[in-house]
Amino acid sequence: MADPGQETETGAESQPATRNKPGLFSLAVVGVVAMVSGAALALGARALMPEEERPPGPEQEAFQALDDNPEFIPFGEVVVNLDDGRLNRYLRLNVTLQVHADHVQEVTDLIEKRRVVLKNWLLSHLSDKDMEQIRGAVGQNRLRREIRDQFNTVLFPDGYDRIHDVLFEEFNVQ
Repeated sequence: MADPGQETETGAESQPATRNKPGLFSLAVVGVVAMVSGAALALGARALMPEEERPPGPEQEAFQALDDNPEFIPFGEVVVNLDDGRLNRYLRLNVTLQVHADHVQEVTDLIEKRRVVLKNWLLSHLSDKDMEQIRGAVGQNRLRREIRDQFNTVLFPDGYDRIHDVLFEEFNVQ
């Protein structure tokens, strides 16, 4: 048997086996897993808490401020044929916009200036919809969100949305 310090038949010095010690990478992985677990636990605890006891999140605080002073601006009625094979179904909408009281005059003025553009987009957008896309609360909420986003984009290119909700006073399909 050869001594550890002697050369072997192959001419290479034999080396004692070394154990790998936990490195920095392993500690980093454990730390990340611990942080993710802690965040998931905190979110889970908040979700299980009764709604009336939950502290308000940032999105709730923004809507609470809006709820303190909402105003409503009528946009008007729109009637359009739906995307149906025989074009025998139509949708009649009466749209009202919800804004904060501080922005009523600004939004009203911009709507009057751009009403033709907004109504043209709305007619085109609605005429591309079929019954399945507007059916039920899900379809109506999606439609309200699409209208709100487009109106805010057209009227306020600065990215600050002043129209907070689109409300349907009338939603009839014939």
